[in-house]
Amino acid sequence: MHHLTTLLALFVATIILTGCADSDPPSEGSSATTSIDRATDVPKAAATANDQPGANSRTAPADEPDEQAGETTPASTDSTDATVQPSTVDVAADSPIEPEPTQLPDDLFKDSDVQPLNENNTVLLDVAGKRLLLKTSVSLTLGQLEMLLCLKQTKEHESILTIDAKAFTIHTGLLALGCEEGTPYRYDSEKETLHAPQGQIIDVFLHWVDTDGKLHREPAQSWVRRARYRYYEEPFESLPTGLTLAPDGDLRYDEMNKVVFWYGPMSEQQRNEHLKLSDDARFRKAIERFFKESQSRPMKDHWLFVGSGFFDDEELGRQYLAEGGYVICLANFAMALLDVSSESSAGTDSLTYEAWTERIPPRESEVLVELVPRPAKKTEATDNQPKTSEESP
Repeated sequence: MHHLTTLLALFVATIILTGCADSDPPSEGSSATTSIDRATDVPKAAATANDQPGANSRTAPADEPDEQAGETTPASTDSTDATVQPSTVDVAADSPIEPEPTQLPDDLFKDSDVQPLNENNTVLLDVAGKRLLLKTSVSLTLGQLEMLLCLKQTKEHESILTIDAKAFTIHTGLLALGCEEGTPYRYDSEKETLHAPQGQIIDVFLHWVDTDGKLHREPAQSWVRRARYRYYEEPFESLPTGLTLAPDGDLRYDEMNKVVFWYGPMSEQQRNEHLKLSDDARFRKAIERFFKESQSRPMKDHWLFVGSGFFDDEELGRQYLAEGGYVICLANFAMALLDVSSESSAGTDSLTYEAWTERIPPRESEVLVELVPRPAKKTEATDNQPKTSEESP
C-alpha cells in the first residue's frame, strides 16, 4: 500500500504543478440561475446493521417492478400487402413516455476554481473548496442496488449513476485533498472471518435539476432506501387457533419452515385486512412489523475511502481493481474505491438497498457528484441522519 501511496502522490504532484493547462473548466452560460458553492454543511450518518430476514426459495406473491417497465416492442405482422397499415394499438396508453433527461446549468462552476484531472473534464479537483467533483448521469431509477456510482459500460444495471472516467483518477483526486486510504472489505478463508471495510468518511452530495428547472443539492443517501422487495417472516410452530391462510395468498404459512411470511411492500389497507384475521397478539405484532419494515426507510450508512487495490495480469500487467466499475458501492466489495460503512450482502438475492425511484430524475439526466472528505477526528459513526438541503446554496 505504501508503494501505491507513493505512486499516487507523484501523480497528484504532477497534476497540481501543471494545473492541467491543457483542459479548461466548463464554459459559462445564461441558462442557469444558481451556481455551485463550496460545501458548508457536512452530514453525519449512522451505520445500521443489516437486519434482513433470511432468503429462501419461495415464489414471490407479488411481482417486483421492472426497471424497463413501460417499454414495448411493436408486434410484427406477416403480410403480402405492400401498404403499411396504421397501428390500432394505443401506444400512449400502454407505454407512458418517460420525461426528458434534465441538464445541469452551463455556469455551474462560475464561482469555483476547479482543475480537471482528465481529458473529458468529468473529474474536477477543487482544492480551495476541499472537494472532488464528478460529472455523472443517471443510469437506473428502479431496482436493487450494488452501486451508487459505477464506471461507464460496467454495472449500469445495478447502479443509479455512471461516469465516463477512470477509477484511478478519482482515487488520485482524493489523495490530492489529503485523504488517507483505508482497507477494503475482505474475507479470511483460513480463519473464516469477515473484515469490515475501514477508512476515512467521504460525504457524498448530489447536484441535479428537476423537471421544473430547479437546481438541488442533497446527500446521496436521499436517493437510496432499504430494500422493500424481499421476504418478511415470523416463526410460528403453528397458526393461531381459528386462523387459516390461503396457500396462494399474499400472506402465507410455510409448514416446513414453520414461519408466516410476506413479500414486498404492504399497504395500510392490506395491514388492516390482515389484522382482522386474528386477535392473537403474536400474529398481530408480526403483521405490524411486516408493514413497518416494508415501508420506505432512508439509507443511514455513510461511505468510506477504502482505496481498492491491485492485481497482476499476465498480459496487461498491474491493474487497479476498481476499474471494474466499483466506484461508490452499496454492497461490500474487495474492489471498492468507496465502500458502504455497514456490512451488506453483495452478490445475493437479498441486497440491502434499492433506488428511491420517486426522488431520482429521469435516466440520462446530468448529476454532479460532490465528494467532501470528513475530517479524521470526526469519523466516528453517529445516530444522526445526513442533513438534506433541497436547493443548492
